[in-house]
Amino acid sequence: MIALRRTLAAAAVLAVAGGTAALTATSASASPAETPFCTDADVTVTATPATDHAAGHHADVLHYSAATPTTHCTLSGAPYNTVFYDNANAPLGVPTTSDSSEGAPDVLIDATHTASSYVVIPTTAEPGPNSVKALEMHLPSDASRTPIGVYWPGNDLTTSAHFSVITQD
Repeated sequence: MIALRRTLAAAAVLAVAGGTAALTATSASASPAETPFCTDADVTVTATPATDHAAGHHADVLHYSAATPTTHCTLSGAPYNTVFYDNANAPLGVPTTSDSSEGAPDVLIDATHTASSYVVIPTTAEPGPNSVKALEMHLPSDASRTPIGVYWPGNDLTTSAHFSVITQD
C-alpha cells in the first residue's frame, strides 16, 4: 500500500512537471512572431518623378504603402527582376541593375509607415526606348515571388535604370 502511494505521488509529480513544461512550451510558441515579409498583396507601389537627383541623371521615386489598413509587414533590400513595358505592353529590354540587398535594413509597411526607393536613370543620349507605360518588379524578400505592376509617371527612358534599396520615409 505504501509502495502504491509512492507510485501515485511520483506520477502526480511527473504529471505536474509535464503539464508545466507543456504550458511553458505553449506560451513560448504563442508569443508574437517577428513581423513577416511583405508580399505583392500587402503593398501598393506608385512612381513619381523625383525633385532631386545627381547631376547627369534624372530619377523617379517608388513609393511603398500598405495595401490594406491591416497590413503589417517588412521589406528589406532593393526591387529586383525589373522590366519596363511600352504602350503596347511589350517588354522594352531596358538594362536594369539593383543595389545589393545584403545588410539592408528592414523597413516597416503598415497604415502609418511608408517607404520609398529611387530609380536613377542617366541622362546621356544612349539609344533606348522612348515611351514607357509601366514597370514590373519583384519586392525584395517577397516569399510569393509575384511581380508588382507600377504605372510609369511619363518620363521616357533613353538608357539603363538603377534601383536603390528601399528606405523608411
